[in-house]
Amino acid sequence: MPHPLAITWNLTEMHGWGLLGVHTALYLLDVGRPPLLLEKPLFNTMRPTNRERLAALTPGYESVLKAQEQHPGKRFQLAEHTVMHGLSNGFLPGPVSDRFRGRRNVGVIAYEDTRLTPEVVTRASSWDSMVVHSAFNRRLLEEKGVPNVRVALQGIDPTEIHPGTGSRRFGDRFVVFSGGKLEFRKGQDIVLAAFRVFQQRHPEALLVTAWHNPWPATAMSMADSPLGTGAPRVGADQRLDITGWATANGVPGDAFLDLGFLGRDQIASVLWDCHAAVFPNRCEGATNLVAMETMACAVPTVLSANTGHLDIVGDDRTYALNDQKPVADRDGSRIDWGESSVDELVERLEEIHADRAEAARRAANAARFMATERTWRRFAEDFVAAVDQA
Repeated sequence: MPHPLAITWNLTEMHGWGLLGVHTALYLLDVGRPPLLLEKPLFNTMRPTNRERLAALTPGYESVLKAQEQHPGKRFQLAEHTVMHGLSNGFLPGPVSDRFRGRRNVGVIAYEDTRLTPEVVTRASSWDSMVVHSAFNRRLLEEKGVPNVRVALQGIDPTEIHPGTGSRRFGDRFVVFSGGKLEFRKGQDIVLAAFRVFQQRHPEALLVTAWHNPWPATAMSMADSPLGTGAPRVGADQRLDITGWATANGVPGDAFLDLGFLGRDQIASVLWDCHAAVFPNRCEGATNLVAMETMACAVPTVLSANTGHLDIVGDDRTYALNDQKPVADRDGSRIDWGESSVDELVERLEEIHADRAEAARRAANAARFMATERTWRRFAEDFVAAVDQA
């Protein structure tokens, strides 16, 4: 009989960690194993159907909260539960993990910082098992001798993210989409450099982005760009001046539109109006949820052939950036990161622009792949099975 499970991070539909938790909890409810929530669920960020289903977990969380209020500072031992601990770079647990331990304790992580020092390896090995979200992450850990590493690949919800008919909101423009919080790792500097060339050849091209970064300090890593783009300016409102950064790097203002943060109910309809999506990311610890969403919506998608992208790229369903050079690495934190070629990205955009039928064929294959092989339901099944194996 598997142990009941407990989750140490917020359930929310605002970011990847939250979605992972939401869909794991929904699956566990479906199979009669309601999880114990050790962190407050952010119901106001969820779609109504998910909020209603997950409300059944509120009493359990409230009992946890009451116990903490009655015994401040105490570490609780959950004698019957397997606790799933969300970890950050360096395999560091969060404050909730400091307060709760279970009968078994499983680390969960998607990491990009590859500094697996002896101290970090010891920390990673201290969990009963580790679940990661890419073959890339698993390989690095196994090379360092970390035991019991398992993989569960993230997904999409096909009831929410799927092919559809566009509204022509952008008129007759050839729309190139790029998403992901703005930072060096995500490669938006490469996007700008390639799009600048492409747009000079095709003046009807429009770059539409969703590059909002709620942690603007991390965008300063863009100063590491070998392309000389520099980092974006942070405005008085503490938001990144993304449009100013794009135009300062040679993209005409009338060829650029940043949409900011997109809600879950906006994503699919925006993507249906796009002709290509580009992700020359330098590293992904998981499989890039935004790229998976463009693929699921049947947008022809260009992916850097490195790190976590290798779990979703395929010549029959995507356009690969195969020319990968090592990324400058001062301290071992960027092992196996890949620097994509600007010229190759331009070539891939030209291919999509010139042969729309082939682009549509690959995009349809990608959508089928996502709807069958990379759903959140399948992720949750694999994830829970991996946790239960510890």
